[in-house]
Amino acid sequence: MHALARFLTDQQLWLVGLTLFILMVVVRSLAERIRRKRSTSVGAGLSQAGEGLIATSVVGLLSLLIAFTFSLALARHELRRTLVVEEANAIGVAYMRAQLLGEPYRTDLSNIIISYAQVRRVSGELAGPSQLAAQEHSEALQAPLWQKTAEATRSSQPPALANFLVQSVTRMIEVESQRKAALAARIPPAVLFALMGFSVGVAGMLGYVAAGAHAHRKRIAYVMFSLVTLAFLLILDLDRPGDGLITVSEANMNDMVRALPSFSIRDEAR
Repeated sequence: MHALARFLTDQQLWLVGLTLFILMVVVRSLAERIRRKRSTSVGAGLSQAGEGLIATSVVGLLSLLIAFTFSLALARHELRRTLVVEEANAIGVAYMRAQLLGEPYRTDLSNIIISYAQVRRVSGELAGPSQLAAQEHSEALQAPLWQKTAEATRSSQPPALANFLVQSVTRMIEVESQRKAALAARIPPAVLFALMGFSVGVAGMLGYVAAGAHAHRKRIAYVMFSLVTLAFLLILDLDRPGDGLITVSEANMNDMVRALPSFSIRDEAR
Protein backbone atom coordinates (compact mmCIF):
# COMPACT_ATOMS: atom_id res chain seq x y z
CA MET A 1 0.00 0.00 0.00
CA HIS A 2 2.77 2.44 0.93
CA ALA A 3 4.71 1.58 -2.22
CA LEU A 4 1.66 2.29 -4.37
CA ALA A 5 1.08 5.57 -2.53
CA ARG A 6 4.65 6.66 -3.22
CA PHE A 7 4.22 5.62 -6.84
CA LEU A 8 1.17 7.85 -7.25
CA THR A 9 2.61 10.82 -5.36
CA ASP A 10 6.33 10.78 -6.24
CA GLN A 11 6.67 9.02 -9.58
CA GLN A 12 6.81 10.96 -12.83
CA LEU A 13 3.39 11.78 -14.22
CA TRP A 14 3.94 10.27 -17.64
CA LEU A 15 4.91 6.94 -16.08
CA VAL A 16 1.80 6.91 -13.86
CA GLY A 17 -0.39 7.71 -16.85
CA LEU A 18 1.22 5.04 -19.01
CA THR A 19 0.74 2.46 -16.25
CA LEU A 20 -2.95 3.31 -15.88
CA PHE A 21 -3.54 3.19 -19.64
CA ILE A 22 -1.80 -0.18 -20.00
CA LEU A 23 -3.78 -1.59 -17.08
CA MET A 24 -7.06 -0.54 -18.65
CA VAL A 25 -6.12 -2.01 -22.03
CA VAL A 26 -4.95 -5.31 -20.52
CA VAL A 27 -8.00 -5.69 -18.27
CA ARG A 28 -10.30 -4.90 -21.19
CA SER A 29 -8.65 -7.59 -23.32
CA LEU A 30 -8.87 -10.15 -20.51
CA ALA A 31 -12.53 -9.35 -19.91
CA GLU A 32 -13.25 -9.70 -23.62
CA ARG A 33 -11.66 -13.14 -23.70
CA ILE A 34 -13.60 -14.23 -20.63
CA ARG A 35 -16.84 -13.10 -22.24
CA ARG A 36 -16.16 -15.01 -25.44
CA LYS A 37 -15.44 -18.21 -23.54
CA ARG A 38 -18.53 -17.75 -21.38
CA SER A 39 -20.74 -17.06 -24.41
CA THR A 40 -19.72 -20.30 -26.11
CA SER A 41 -20.17 -22.42 -22.99
CA VAL A 42 -23.17 -20.86 -21.21
CA GLY A 43 -25.17 -18.87 -23.69
CA ALA A 44 -26.10 -15.33 -24.50
CA GLY A 45 -26.95 -14.14 -20.98
CA LEU A 46 -28.14 -10.56 -20.69
CA SER A 47 -29.57 -8.80 -23.68
CA GLN A 48 -27.43 -6.30 -25.53
CA ALA A 49 -29.66 -3.46 -24.37
CA GLY A 50 -29.34 -4.50 -20.72
CA GLU A 51 -25.57 -4.75 -20.95
CA GLY A 52 -25.41 -1.36 -22.62
CA LEU A 53 -27.43 0.15 -19.79
CA ILE A 54 -25.05 -1.29 -17.21
CA ALA A 55 -22.02 -0.01 -19.11
CA THR A 56 -23.55 3.46 -19.39
CA SER A 57 -24.25 3.49 -15.65
CA VAL A 58 -20.72 2.61 -14.60
CA VAL A 59 -19.20 5.09 -17.06
CA GLY A 60 -21.45 7.79 -15.58
CA LEU A 61 -20.34 6.83 -12.07
CA LEU A 62 -16.70 7.03 -13.18
CA SER A 63 -17.38 10.53 -14.51
CA LEU A 64 -18.78 11.56 -11.13
CA LEU A 65 -15.74 10.19 -9.32
CA ILE A 66 -13.38 12.04 -11.66
CA ALA A 67 -15.35 15.27 -11.25
CA PHE A 68 -15.36 14.94 -7.45
CA THR A 69 -11.62 14.25 -7.25
CA PHE A 70 -10.84 17.03 -9.71
CA SER A 71 -12.84 19.56 -7.68
CA LEU A 72 -10.98 18.46 -4.54
CA ALA A 73 -7.58 18.92 -6.20
CA LEU A 74 -8.58 22.24 -7.75
CA ALA A 75 -9.80 23.59 -4.39
CA ARG A 76 -6.45 22.78 -2.79
CA HIS A 77 -4.62 24.42 -5.69
CA GLU A 78 -6.71 27.59 -5.38
CA LEU A 79 -6.03 27.67 -1.63
CA ARG A 80 -2.27 27.58 -2.25
CA ARG A 81 -2.57 30.36 -4.80
CA THR A 82 -4.66 32.51 -2.44
CA LEU A 83 -2.19 32.05 0.39
CA VAL A 84 0.64 33.37 -1.81
CA VAL A 85 -1.29 36.60 -2.27
CA GLU A 86 -2.12 36.81 1.44
CA GLU A 87 1.48 36.26 2.48
CA ALA A 88 2.76 38.88 0.03
CA ASN A 89 0.24 41.39 1.37
CA ALA A 90 1.10 40.55 4.98
CA ILE A 91 4.81 41.08 4.35
CA GLY A 92 4.17 44.37 2.56
CA VAL A 93 1.94 45.71 5.34
CA ALA A 94 4.43 44.70 8.04
CA TYR A 95 7.27 46.41 6.18
CA MET A 96 5.33 49.64 5.70
CA ARG A 97 4.34 49.76 9.35
CA ALA A 98 7.95 49.11 10.34
CA GLN A 99 8.90 52.32 8.51
CA LEU A 100 6.98 54.29 11.15
CA LEU A 101 9.33 53.12 13.90
CA GLY A 102 12.21 55.13 15.21
CA GLU A 103 15.81 54.15 14.78
CA PRO A 104 17.47 51.71 15.23
CA TYR A 105 14.31 49.57 15.29
CA ARG A 106 13.16 50.70 11.87
CA THR A 107 16.34 49.65 10.06
CA ASP A 108 16.83 46.42 11.99
CA LEU A 109 13.27 45.22 11.56
CA SER A 110 13.13 46.30 7.91
CA ASN A 111 16.27 44.35 7.06
CA ILE A 112 14.91 41.21 8.71
CA ILE A 113 11.59 41.54 6.87
CA ILE A 114 13.39 41.92 3.54
CA SER A 115 15.54 38.85 4.21
CA TYR A 116 12.47 36.91 5.29
CA ALA A 117 10.56 37.94 2.15
CA GLN A 118 13.43 36.87 -0.10
CA VAL A 119 13.61 33.46 1.56
CA ARG A 120 9.85 33.02 1.28
CA ARG A 121 9.98 33.89 -2.42
CA VAL A 122 12.71 31.32 -3.06
CA SER A 123 10.82 28.74 -1.00
CA GLY A 124 7.77 29.06 -3.22
CA GLU A 125 9.78 28.54 -6.39
CA LEU A 126 11.48 25.34 -5.21
CA ALA A 127 10.26 21.79 -4.72
CA GLY A 128 11.26 18.70 -2.80
CA PRO A 129 14.21 18.79 -0.37
CA SER A 130 15.28 22.25 -1.55
CA GLN A 131 11.88 23.64 -0.61
CA LEU A 132 12.05 22.01 2.82
CA ALA A 133 15.47 23.59 3.42
CA ALA A 134 14.12 27.01 2.41
CA GLN A 135 11.13 26.57 4.73
CA GLU A 136 13.45 25.74 7.61
CA HIS A 137 15.47 28.86 6.82
CA SER A 138 12.38 31.06 6.88
CA GLU A 139 11.26 29.51 10.16
CA ALA A 140 14.69 30.22 11.61
CA LEU A 141 14.25 33.90 10.71
CA GLN A 142 10.98 34.09 12.63
CA ALA A 143 12.75 34.14 16.00
CA PRO A 144 14.87 37.27 15.34
CA LEU A 145 11.90 38.81 13.51
CA TRP A 146 9.71 38.46 16.57
CA GLN A 147 12.53 39.55 18.90
CA LYS A 148 13.03 42.82 17.00
CA THR A 149 9.28 43.34 16.95
CA ALA A 150 9.09 42.90 20.72
CA GLU A 151 11.97 45.35 21.23
CA ALA A 152 10.25 47.90 19.00
CA THR A 153 6.91 47.61 20.80
CA ARG A 154 8.59 48.06 24.19
CA SER A 155 10.22 51.28 23.04
CA SER A 156 8.59 54.67 23.33
CA GLN A 157 6.19 54.21 20.43
CA PRO A 158 2.47 55.05 20.24
CA PRO A 159 0.46 52.10 21.55
CA ALA A 160 -1.65 51.98 18.39
CA LEU A 161 1.44 51.60 16.18
CA ALA A 162 2.83 48.86 18.41
CA ASN A 163 -0.49 47.03 18.24
CA PHE A 164 -0.69 47.25 14.44
CA LEU A 165 2.93 46.16 14.08
CA VAL A 166 2.40 43.08 16.25
CA GLN A 167 -0.69 42.17 14.23
CA SER A 168 1.22 42.45 10.95
CA VAL A 169 4.19 40.35 12.09
CA THR A 170 2.01 37.66 13.64
CA ARG A 171 -0.01 37.55 10.44
CA MET A 172 3.20 36.93 8.47
CA ILE A 173 4.03 33.98 10.69
CA GLU A 174 0.46 32.63 10.54
CA VAL A 175 0.31 32.69 6.74
CA GLU A 176 3.68 30.94 6.51
CA SER A 177 2.30 28.12 8.65
CA GLN A 178 -0.85 28.00 6.53
CA ARG A 179 1.16 27.78 3.31
CA LYS A 180 3.29 25.00 4.76
CA ALA A 181 0.18 23.05 5.72
CA ALA A 182 -1.40 23.68 2.30
CA LEU A 183 1.70 22.38 0.53
CA ALA A 184 1.65 19.23 2.64
CA ALA A 185 -2.08 18.65 2.14
CA ARG A 186 -2.65 16.10 -0.60
CA ILE A 187 -5.60 14.11 -1.85
CA PRO A 188 -5.92 11.02 0.38
CA PRO A 189 -4.24 8.02 -1.28
CA ALA A 190 -7.41 5.99 -0.73
CA VAL A 191 -9.29 8.37 -3.05
CA LEU A 192 -6.65 8.00 -5.77
CA PHE A 193 -6.64 4.22 -5.32
CA ALA A 194 -10.41 4.11 -5.65
CA LEU A 195 -10.37 6.26 -8.78
CA MET A 196 -7.61 4.23 -10.38
CA GLY A 197 -9.22 0.91 -9.47
CA PHE A 198 -12.64 2.01 -10.65
CA SER A 199 -11.16 3.16 -13.97
CA VAL A 200 -9.59 -0.25 -14.50
CA GLY A 201 -12.84 -1.93 -13.47
CA VAL A 202 -14.84 0.11 -15.97
CA ALA A 203 -12.36 -0.82 -18.69
CA GLY A 204 -12.90 -4.49 -17.87
CA MET A 205 -16.68 -4.12 -17.94
CA LEU A 206 -16.55 -2.38 -21.31
CA GLY A 207 -14.41 -5.18 -22.67
CA TYR A 208 -16.84 -7.77 -21.34
CA VAL A 209 -19.89 -6.01 -22.77
CA ALA A 210 -18.33 -5.16 -26.14
CA ALA A 211 -16.79 -8.57 -26.80
CA GLY A 212 -16.93 -9.34 -30.49
CA ALA A 213 -17.75 -5.75 -31.44
CA HIS A 214 -16.40 -4.10 -34.54
CA ALA A 215 -12.87 -2.68 -34.56
CA HIS A 216 -14.07 0.93 -34.55
CA ARG A 217 -15.74 0.35 -31.16
CA LYS A 218 -12.43 -0.84 -29.78
CA ARG A 219 -10.79 2.32 -31.02
CA ILE A 220 -13.50 4.37 -29.32
CA ALA A 221 -12.78 2.49 -26.09
CA TYR A 222 -9.08 3.30 -26.39
CA VAL A 223 -9.92 6.96 -26.92
CA MET A 224 -12.00 6.88 -23.74
CA PHE A 225 -9.10 5.23 -21.87
CA SER A 226 -6.84 8.03 -23.07
CA LEU A 227 -9.27 10.68 -21.84
CA VAL A 228 -9.61 8.99 -18.45
CA THR A 229 -5.82 8.81 -18.20
CA LEU A 230 -5.45 12.49 -19.04
CA ALA A 231 -8.06 13.40 -16.42
CA PHE A 232 -6.24 11.30 -13.83
CA LEU A 233 -2.92 12.96 -14.69
CA LEU A 234 -4.52 16.40 -14.44
CA ILE A 235 -5.74 15.56 -10.94
CA LEU A 236 -2.28 14.35 -9.92
CA ASP A 237 -0.65 17.45 -11.42
CA LEU A 238 -2.95 19.75 -9.44
CA ASP A 239 -2.17 17.75 -6.32
CA ARG A 240 1.60 18.20 -6.72
CA PRO A 241 2.52 21.81 -5.86
CA GLY A 242 5.79 22.90 -7.40
CA ASP A 243 6.15 19.70 -9.43
CA GLY A 244 4.60 19.25 -12.84
CA LEU A 245 3.07 21.47 -15.48
CA ILE A 246 0.58 23.18 -13.15
CA THR A 247 2.36 25.23 -10.49
CA VAL A 248 1.40 27.99 -8.08
CA SER A 249 2.57 31.33 -9.42
CA GLU A 250 4.86 33.37 -7.17
CA ALA A 251 4.32 36.55 -9.19
CA ASN A 252 2.69 38.40 -6.28
CA MET A 253 5.55 37.53 -3.95
CA ASN A 254 8.15 38.54 -6.54
CA ASP A 255 6.42 41.87 -7.12
CA MET A 256 6.24 42.52 -3.39
CA VAL A 257 9.94 41.77 -2.83
CA ARG A 258 10.88 44.16 -5.63
CA ALA A 259 8.56 46.86 -4.28
CA LEU A 260 9.70 46.74 -0.63
CA PRO A 261 12.61 49.20 -1.00
CA SER A 262 10.24 51.80 -2.48
CA PHE A 263 8.30 51.83 0.79
CA SER A 264 11.33 52.88 2.82
CA ILE A 265 11.09 56.19 4.67
CA ARG A 266 14.11 58.31 5.42
CA ASP A 267 14.46 60.54 8.44
CA GLU A 268 14.48 63.64 6.26
CA ALA A 269 11.07 62.76 4.85
CA ARG A 270 9.41 62.17 8.20
